[in-house]
Amino acid sequence: MQHLASRPPHPVPESWALTDEQRDLYAASQRFARDRLVPLLSTPASDEVWQETVRLAATLELGTMILPAHLGGMAIDRHDLALVVGALAAGPLERAAELTLSAPALMTMRAHDALDSLAVHDIQDYFDGTSSIAWTVPDSKSAALWRLRSKAVTRGQTLWSSTDGQKLALIAQPDSQGKCVATLGTLCLERVGIDEVGAIASLITLEQHDQHSVCPVQTWLTEIGLYLCALSIGAMQHGVQFALDYGKTRQAFKKPLMAHQLVATRLADMLIATHGSHLFLRSVASARAPLPVSLVRQLVRHVAATSADVNRELVQFCGGHGYVEGLPPASRFQTNHWFAWLLMRIDSALAPFTTSAHS
Repeated sequence: MQHLASRPPHPVPESWALTDEQRDLYAASQRFARDRLVPLLSTPASDEVWQETVRLAATLELGTMILPAHLGGMAIDRHDLALVVGALAAGPLERAAELTLSAPALMTMRAHDALDSLAVHDIQDYFDGTSSIAWTVPDSKSAALWRLRSKAVTRGQTLWSSTDGQKLALIAQPDSQGKCVATLGTLCLERVGIDEVGAIASLITLEQHDQHSVCPVQTWLTEIGLYLCALSIGAMQHGVQFALDYGKTRQAFKKPLMAHQLVATRLADMLIATHGSHLFLRSVASARAPLPVSLVRQLVRHVAATSADVNRELVQFCGGHGYVEGLPPASRFQTNHWFAWLLMRIDSALAPFTTSAHS
């Protein structure tokens, strides 16, 4: 099991305590996840049930949270958004991702004053199943992009970065899609050529740096990285809690699993690694802008590795039960590795910005 070896970012928050407003946001997301998403671990949702879940998810008003104050929103920051996203990861990870897929793009566009230019003007449409913005990660080894998009949305859009890494373009979802490498629920992870998306007329182009002189592509990759970290850490937290409950109810050699020293040690190891990752994310997400690229890369590498380690430990701890498709533990372990894989792609894509920051 890999322990937290990275040094914490500086400066760390003065207090880890949540404000009343933060607790309310987190509690509302927890209630929704408990009522609508956790049951999907044992019983896959029908189309009708999922449509109702999406409708109820819209009442969380993520769109209003993201909108800046002058447009009537809450201007939620990265830290608080990570709390909300992590809470939703209590159920199937891909379902939480589907409900919040547009968040990184909208946070990026807010940072670069581009929300007014959206083709779909009601920001709530991006969270109620009407539309969504697929996000892309450049493939550092070829002229291609990795795109995560929703197959359930007909009015989808894609945000992608230019080959020079200096500007972003928002395009309508093309009729011809790329090669689907993995299906994650109703999400598709696919590989598309840059020439293919580059041939589509842009709805919006983001070139202007933000108030901290950060280019749109760097903001974009940072937002995706923090978002994926929040999802992965949320899944780890809920997975470890499941393992703790599992260890109390299952027996080996006529006593609960938790009563065996080796089992207790492994659970403690997972708990410490998960909590350390959670604090690392909170520290980075609450740091003052501009956020150092090296720090973001350090975080995404750490979370990717820790997520893979914890996921493997959870499967081993739950034994054969964890491998049986359709049973609750199995649903927790089927897609986590793809999100860890995407985190490593983010790390590679951010490498040029680390170099430019040091030059």
